[in-house]
Amino acid sequence: MKLFLSIVIGMIILSCKSQTKTDLLSLKPDSDISSIATQDKELKKDMDPNLGLASLTTKKLDGYAIGDVKLSTYDYPNGNLSDYSSLSIFVNSKEKSNYLGFNYSSVNQDETKAIIAYLKKTYSTYQQSDTKGSGESFFWDIPKLNAWIFTYQAISTDKNSKNFFSTNFILVKKGTRMENSTDPKVITIKDYYRMMYPDVVK
Repeated sequence: MKLFLSIVIGMIILSCKSQTKTDLLSLKPDSDISSIATQDKELKKDMDPNLGLASLTTKKLDGYAIGDVKLSTYDYPNGNLSDYSSLSIFVNSKEKSNYLGFNYSSVNQDETKAIIAYLKKTYSTYQQSDTKGSGESFFWDIPKLNAWIFTYQAISTDKNSKNFFSTNFILVKKGTRMENSTDPKVITIKDYYRMMYPDVVK
């Protein structure tokens, strides 16, 4: 009987561990996330091509969440080779793993709507652009998280020439500069998005 109970308890513990999610919004800026990098063997060292930030990147997403929205590994049906969701976790350098934020690039249409709804409900003060038929753009300045959140969409096309949205959710520690720079002459991520989306980021 004791052996049976031990087996059952062990199975429950393993089950709970397999369901554990890393909520990206709950991670503290500057915190050491090397344990996440160690546990998730799919994470690969990379560099964000637009922001120049060091990152840990994966398209295996089942262990992550944004708030109460669980992320899932996803390829767009009948999409092109590049039409899949991916996550880049920003860190302060190639050598260190201090958390600076993330870029979640999603082609999962339902998931995207759920994340936007969650962010709008949880952080009710934000700036938003006109959709104009090509997607929505949002900006949040959140003192509670010591972070900026930028969300923007673009139209992609599948193999049947049908359009769908590709959406980027970008969170960075407030004050973070391009290319992980500490030089005050280098623009911040907010300055960059203010230039890219002047109607959203004021």
